[in-house]
Amino acid sequence: MPEGPEKSILGERQRRWLRETIEQSDATFRVVVSPLIFVGPDQGRKGDNHANDAFCWEGQLLREFFADNDVVVIGGDRHWQYVSVDPDTGVWEFSCGALADGREGGWDPDDVHPAHRFLAVKPGFVWAEVDREDDEPILTIEHRSRTGNVHHR
Repeated sequence: MPEGPEKSILGERQRRWLRETIEQSDATFRVVVSPLIFVGPDQGRKGDNHANDAFCWEGQLLREFFADNDVVVIGGDRHWQYVSVDPDTGVWEFSCGALADGREGGWDPDDVHPAHRFLAVKPGFVWAEVDREDDEPILTIEHRSRTGNVHHR
C-alpha cells in the first residue's frame, strides 16, 4: 500500500485504545512495552516497525503522541540493545535485545547512529524499576546481561 493514513500496523481501533488509555492514565511514568519499535533505527530493509519508512506516517503520529504525553518506549524483537532518542520528538526508546547467547546480531556495533545514546550488540534484557529518592519517584531503566549484570543505566 502507499504510505499514509490508510496503511497501519496497529489500525485505528488499537490506536484509539492506546491514545485513550494513555490520556486517561494518572501514572507518574507512562511506559509502553511493545514488540514493535518506534524510534530505532533499524535495518533499512526491514518493514515490520514504526522506525522505518514502511509505516512512517503512523510512526510519526505515534511518536508525536508519545512526546505530548511523556511516554517512554521499551521495544523488543531486535537482537541488539540500544537506547535511542528521536531527534524530532525527543521520545526515548530502550530496546531489550536478544536473551540467548548466539542470537545477538543484526546491527553493526561500529555503526553508532546519531539517535543512539547506548548501543551494545550482546545478549541481555531490559530491567525497569520505579523507586523513590528524597520522596520523589524515580524511573530507572537498565540494560542487563542475560545473567543480570548491568551494561547500561
